[in-house]
Amino acid sequence: MPFFNRRRFLMSTAIASAVLSLPAMAMPAGGVVHQVSTDLLDIGYYEAGPEAGRPILLLHGADGDLERFAGVVPQLVAQGFRVIVPFLRGHGTTTPLDKAAPVSTQEVVLGQDVLDLMNALHIPEAVLAGFDLGGHAVTAAATLRPSRCVALVTVNSAPQPALAEVLVQMVRMGKWRT
Repeated sequence: MPFFNRRRFLMSTAIASAVLSLPAMAMPAGGVVHQVSTDLLDIGYYEAGPEAGRPILLLHGADGDLERFAGVVPQLVAQGFRVIVPFLRGHGTTTPLDKAAPVSTQEVVLGQDVLDLMNALHIPEAVLAGFDLGGHAVTAAATLRPSRCVALVTVNSAPQPALAEVLVQMVRMGKWRT
């Protein structure tokens, strides 16, 4: 049974720490929010990159601001990844199909929403990344269905452009199953 590589972990942690000191950027011009329905939600999401690219889902924090990933998305797309940035339940254009349903921010509910989005977009597995509330959601999704999560990246603060470097390096170190 292979053990976790401590050197890679420490390197990734150092890079993630550096992320927090860089300035934020605006979302790419012309970004269109798409909609897809699951059994419970109509989910709004931004998508960039080739459809055949390896998928990376980026989840925002409690502020619901997709623009927090503006510096990350172009770098990941340049590497050939398919990047999906959804609005979490109760944010942006993501709405419950049952208008009387209460908005839940329970981690397990948000984690299932991530898995439901992956099902709706026909994504068997992906890198899951998020900060704040989005970090809780991707962690819950990875816990609920570990086989669907190729890599998991969470940060305690809003991401900055260097997060793309962390994600690209983590993906390169890992072994994709698709």
